[in-house]
Amino acid sequence: MSNKVKWMHSSMVGAPVLTNNWGSLTAMLDAILVNGFNLKPVLELTRDDTTATATMSSGHGFRVDHVVCIEGCEEPEYNGEFTISAVTANSISFSVSGEPASPATTVLGITAKIAPLGLEIAFTGENKRAYRSPNPLSTRPFLRVDDSLPAGYTTTWAKFGRVTLAEDMVDVDTFVGARAPFDPAAPNANELPSGSGASMYSGWFKWYFARNNTAENYGEASAGARSWVLVGDDRGFFLACASGWGGDLRVLYTFTDFDSYKSGDNYPSFLTASDRYQTVGAWPVSYPSEECYSAYSLNTTGKICMRDYTQVGGNVRLGLFSLNDGNNQNISGRSGSIPFPNGPDYGLILHPIYLREGSGHLRGFLPGMYWIHQNQPYPHMTLIEQVLGYPGRKFLIVTLNYAHEGNTSGFAFDITGPWRP
Repeated sequence: MSNKVKWMHSSMVGAPVLTNNWGSLTAMLDAILVNGFNLKPVLELTRDDTTATATMSSGHGFRVDHVVCIEGCEEPEYNGEFTISAVTANSISFSVSGEPASPATTVLGITAKIAPLGLEIAFTGENKRAYRSPNPLSTRPFLRVDDSLPAGYTTTWAKFGRVTLAEDMVDVDTFVGARAPFDPAAPNANELPSGSGASMYSGWFKWYFARNNTAENYGEASAGARSWVLVGDDRGFFLACASGWGGDLRVLYTFTDFDSYKSGDNYPSFLTASDRYQTVGAWPVSYPSEECYSAYSLNTTGKICMRDYTQVGGNVRLGLFSLNDGNNQNISGRSGSIPFPNGPDYGLILHPIYLREGSGHLRGFLPGMYWIHQNQPYPHMTLIEQVLGYPGRKFLIVTLNYAHEGNTSGFAFDITGPWRP
């Protein structure tokens, strides 16, 4: 178990490739959530005071601030997850505790890889997974992801994973207790497609990775890799994923615990997805990002929790809520109300993000993700330090698609952590 914050992206060496194929999403999630990637042999591991240096072949692909998993050392202090503090063409350095022998010794060989987020696979099926956190501080809800080809669905149509947030499960297809999304009048609307041809309903809450802004049965022809960025810890994550439509246009998908204001909250978990319950032949009135609207304050489209703060009843929709800098609904990363740079500190203005139930009650706040109060201050994947109010923290800027206007909104993610105990 590790509460380290980790961030990964599709351009990293050895990163899993998200393609225009069914099963690609669960294969990618297996790598980044559970198994890790970019496994490299370590030729030598030495220590100088509290700094360990692992020597490898050139082109290892690791960089400062990434978290690596070291395995195979006879000295236990060297084994585990470490945040990289320095790199050269053929080495990485990180801090270790204690005074293990130098150089490290091994029987079967030492390896380094990008550490997975730390979730586990509870149940599995063909292109189906039920992931959950092992952390006992979490209520440990399940994330079911199904990116199998629905029966009767044409292979060239849009690709997606149907996602469900569940209180409990007994196998990859069977739920117990609360789940979201859920409609008692149509209990299987999200998990089991119905109908056929262009009149089929293919699901409800979806993580798309190959689509355009038209009907699902138009598909998305590009065969190349989609870009993605993930930031999270062992209790959840934020995944900015490009569908392939119009190029690198990213939508933010989320599965994470949140910090609840309710003592003993049994349902402090949050799911976001493209909220689209239409036939595959229906021409949508919105662009892909508008079916999730991650960066638009108070909008509850595609944002859900299993129960409200009373802990009874069905699903509750949640909207993102932050400092109101313009006396109206805001869009993170594209507001013009505060200049950039901000005059008094010549810097970036970030603010925590609260979760607001439709009734108006503030349920809690999101860990690690921050509202940006200025208009497109930095490009995608920029790392920022020395932000006013957040000493010692480093932030990753992730830009997102806003309607048809390109990647013109976004959030800042704390990659220093920890976000919580």
